[in-house]
Amino acid sequence: MSTSTTLPSELADLAREGWELLVKHLGLPKAIQFVVLLERGKGDSVAEIKEYWGEAGIDEIHARILQWKEQRA
Repeated sequence: MSTSTTLPSELADLAREGWELLVKHLGLPKAIQFVVLLERGKGDSVAEIKEYWGEAGIDEIHARILQWKEQRA
């Protein structure tokens, strides 16, 4: 959801209500992931992935994912 433009108050209220429902039913992390999914398709995803992972190989990426999953448990 872009915040660069001003929404009419009724649309702003709808966006706020929708966000609150997403957070209530999905939790904050999943609500954020959902919104990010809606924003996909813009920009260069290959460049973004390379920037995020750098020169990490598949084994390092896998290890990071496993570590992240353990921290969430």
